[in-house]
Amino acid sequence: MRSLPRRRIVGTLLALCLPLVGCSKTPTEAPVTSVASTRPVPPPSPAGTGPGTSQSQPKPQSKPSGGKTSSLVANVDPRFLFVVSGPGQLVEVDADPPVSPANKFEVTSADQLYDSTQFVVNATASQSLSGGTAVERKAGFTLPPGFEEVREYGFTPEGYPQRILCTKNGTQLACVPAGPAIVGSDIGPDVSRPSITVELDTYYMQVLEVTIQDFERYRVEMREKKKTVPPAPLNASSPPQLPALGLPWGIAVNYAKWAGMELPTEAEFEKAARGTHGLRTPWGDGRPLWAERTISATGVFAADRSPYGIYDLAGNASEWCADLYSATAHEEAVNSISKDSLKNWSGPKKVRDMNLRVVKGNGENWSIWHRTGKDMGKAHGDVGFRCVLRIPRGTK
Repeated sequence: MRSLPRRRIVGTLLALCLPLVGCSKTPTEAPVTSVASTRPVPPPSPAGTGPGTSQSQPKPQSKPSGGKTSSLVANVDPRFLFVVSGPGQLVEVDADPPVSPANKFEVTSADQLYDSTQFVVNATASQSLSGGTAVERKAGFTLPPGFEEVREYGFTPEGYPQRILCTKNGTQLACVPAGPAIVGSDIGPDVSRPSITVELDTYYMQVLEVTIQDFERYRVEMREKKKTVPPAPLNASSPPQLPALGLPWGIAVNYAKWAGMELPTEAEFEKAARGTHGLRTPWGDGRPLWAERTISATGVFAADRSPYGIYDLAGNASEWCADLYSATAHEEAVNSISKDSLKNWSGPKKVRDMNLRVVKGNGENWSIWHRTGKDMGKAHGDVGFRCVLRIPRGTK
């Protein structure tokens, strides 16, 4: 649960287990807020639009021992109320002055099966976002030009910064540590079968999708430098914090290069969303959290947040990946003769239709193993993108 600058979040912290309610509700499009693209964490989803909320709001309670009065609850915007469950004490979480990310707390899965219907509240003061105890920076490690660490997030167990800032476009990236990734599924659609295990090096992925505002920054620079100005997104007239939609694959690649990054591979997309356990969705293996798809400002659905703190990988815009698309890509990977074929796997090198590129997100029941291929030269109104920065193993 993240705190909001100059906004008060009031809730009833009632027990460690949190049964989700209202998960079958259809979300409405969240209000777009004017937030700088360098924001480390976006606001929580409004009541009734995201997971863990219901259409009815908690009623004001009598003053608990040592707590605030019920009038405080009554005066708080209901979008920022939350209930955990059972009888308990009224608790106030306030972000004025701002709280260091290391002193915040989050709701995580309560059991070994990662069932999204049960959660516990965990303190994160001594833990890194990707698991393990925070450590010092890796000896000799330096980021490439154009990137700098966000110090308040600390380091991964391997010594890499948990978060970094791309100074070119002003966006944050989260670290996804090196290790295995489960890609695809043995129970999903044919194009996602079979499940394969891919070994990936460390990489950073943008916490949020590239927004209209982010992309306009790129267009302005191209115009100022008298270079070819890329086309505007199809939804350029929408609020600036919405994902930039309808940009062909090649335009997305050029933006990524301008920012010093690349498009993610399908394997990188899945690991960033599913974690090391290969969860079906970013919030676990439980039930779907929404009934319908909608495009909203980036990062407003709090549960569509991966184990690495990356938002909107299940929902919001579908996203371009770097890979060529083949309906049998997983089968081909498994049958490959090369033992190294699944290390940093980036899909097939030859396909029947060289115009198709992998698009991820917005699968049935929000399953991350969903994949499809779309013509990379066309503008697709529901497709956006985000970028990654790769850190090859052994980099200092």
